Amino acid sequence: MDRLRRLTWVRLLALLMLVFFSFAGCQPLFTYRPGADVPENEIALLLEVYQQEQMMSWVKDLTSETFGGREAGTEYEDLAGDYIIDLLQSFGLQPWHEAGLSDYRQAFPIPSSDEPAENIIAVLPGKNSDKYVLIGAHYDHIGIIDGVLHPGADDNAVGTAAVLEIARVFSQSGLTPEYSVVFVLFGAEEKGLIGSQVLAQYLAEKKLANKVVLLNLDVIAGASGDTLVIYDSRFKGNKTWAEKALEEATASGVKASIEDRLAGGVDSMAFTMRSIPAITLVWGNLGEEHPHLHKPTDTYENLNPEIIDAATRAAIRIAWAFAN
Repeated sequence: MDRLRRLTWVRLLALLMLVFFSFAGCQPLFTYRPGADVPENEIALLLEVYQQEQMMSWVKDLTSETFGGREAGTEYEDLAGDYIIDLLQSFGLQPWHEAGLSDYRQAFPIPSSDEPAENIIAVLPGKNSDKYVLIGAHYDHIGIIDGVLHPGADDNAVGTAAVLEIARVFSQSGLTPEYSVVFVLFGAEEKGLIGSQVLAQYLAEKKLANKVVLLNLDVIAGASGDTLVIYDSRFKGNKTWAEKALEEATASGVKASIEDRLAGGVDSMAFTMRSIPAITLVWGNLGEEHPHLHKPTDTYENLNPEIIDAATRAAIRIAWAFAN
């Protein structure tokens, strides 16, 4: 428990530090185009390609003992990264060369480890290569504590698998998005949102901060509940992205709501603190509907497949709407 308390304080400290980071400047932000509705036949095609059984097989793999709870800065995170990259390559996706990244891995140091952690990044080119929609989730978890495996199924193997499934669906649908879609699996979220901080800062340095928007998926499984919550943690700009997410989630058949969130450990915070548009999708209330978070019981067997299916279908629709 002491270690878990330290992790919580690290995350809160990281969020406080973000306040002092520089903003994206006065350049206009990447905003959603009003009236740019996506044809329903495209959504139908994407959902025909979607395979929940395939996605759940990835969740089962990532929560197995082979990946040891995926703690950042360990061999288990490296193994998970290799697994994710193999899948992204099998979808025909490439490193994000336009952002100056020559590899799928973006390595960075983390405290209390001699080994770096890594963001895993791949891109699907769109018709307009000057704007980028990032679809992200953190793939790390808290590892093995006192000899006990913490599999991190809800947090966040499901989110990771959903991003991978969106990548597969988009790349194999035969459709080309208006904007390029960048798939990001963040490392070291559990160490204080480090991976997302690194990428957000990198994008600011590369003068790309006004050309991207992030759709982040975190704890979208849940044990109960009926609502997909859209965290809107912006500091400036408008609500167009959150409102579009709400519209598309509702169209998918799921109940949804927007919640302003100015504190808490989600990777979109690292972006909105720099005035980069970003939202996070979560399922329901963290305290009431995610009883296994950061516990050894956060296992594949304790997941609710119906909730995962509803959240993933909504995420596919939202992601495609963002990309068009």
